[in-house]
Amino acid sequence: MDIAIGIGRDLGLSEEQRTTLAVEAARCGYASAWTNATGLDGIDRCERWAKASGIATGVAVVPTIGVPHDAIIERTRALRAATGGRFILGVGIGHPKDIPAGASAMALMRSHLEGIRAALGPPIYLAAVGPQMLRLAGELSDGALPNYMDAPQLAWAREQIATGARAAGRDPRAIVLAQFVRVVVDEDPTAARRALARTIFAYALSTAGEPRVGTYYSMVRMGLGPDFERLESLRNQGVNDVDLADACPDRVLDRLGVWGRPDQARAGLERLGEGLDTCIVRIVLARPGIDSALTTLRACAPATVTQ
Repeated sequence: MDIAIGIGRDLGLSEEQRTTLAVEAARCGYASAWTNATGLDGIDRCERWAKASGIATGVAVVPTIGVPHDAIIERTRALRAATGGRFILGVGIGHPKDIPAGASAMALMRSHLEGIRAALGPPIYLAAVGPQMLRLAGELSDGALPNYMDAPQLAWAREQIATGARAAGRDPRAIVLAQFVRVVVDEDPTAARRALARTIFAYALSTAGEPRVGTYYSMVRMGLGPDFERLESLRNQGVNDVDLADACPDRVLDRLGVWGRPDQARAGLERLGEGLDTCIVRIVLARPGIDSALTTLRACAPATVTQ
């Protein structure tokens, strides 16, 4: 299993600080550095990181609806040329609301993936959670990027990818399975726990009058629906964010992320990395500032992970 670093756009850090993290990741032996910046900004950010550190980079993901494909192809081709091909383009269909009325998300993604891959060649990874998209990844992409899946779900995803690959006459073992794993490390485990809970809530909780739908939302809540419904009820009753985080059961946090002191990071990362080819340590901050990010980055450095 390769260990990569995920430096999100949601960290509240400057571009200079994010680049500093990429440089430190290269020094610590991470296989690659990934951004979740959407659109062409993600490719530009990877270019800055590669120039500063020499590390391989990836973007997860560029939505293929609303971003000109010619521009995606041109920027990717240039970055690959500058880095000896050490850039992975991740693509996805984007938010369901952006899909034109009456259009098929699967048909669009197939068409987009075929066109971009014909122009660029590998490696191109596909954001995929549902069975049809995972099978498409096996058929046409070089890697799949699911989200918030644990080991049993990843094993199921492998089966879907293999089905698509075999139908296309491809070797399923050639398809990389890569995923962000949210990790927050701090000497104060309570601070780490609360930070992870807040990150999960932003993704998984609906609020009154603001229902959420979609495959990704359903995946996060799979098997945890009653827990999230209870937390939604508490939020709707006016429970503050700190108390809401403290009310979140450990079983929810442990399935969806890694939290704790630096010496606890290794075990959690190996647990949630089981089944992955590339485990992308997605930094979550326990407290504002780059020092918190560096604590997590160093605690999860590949030398400390044995799987």
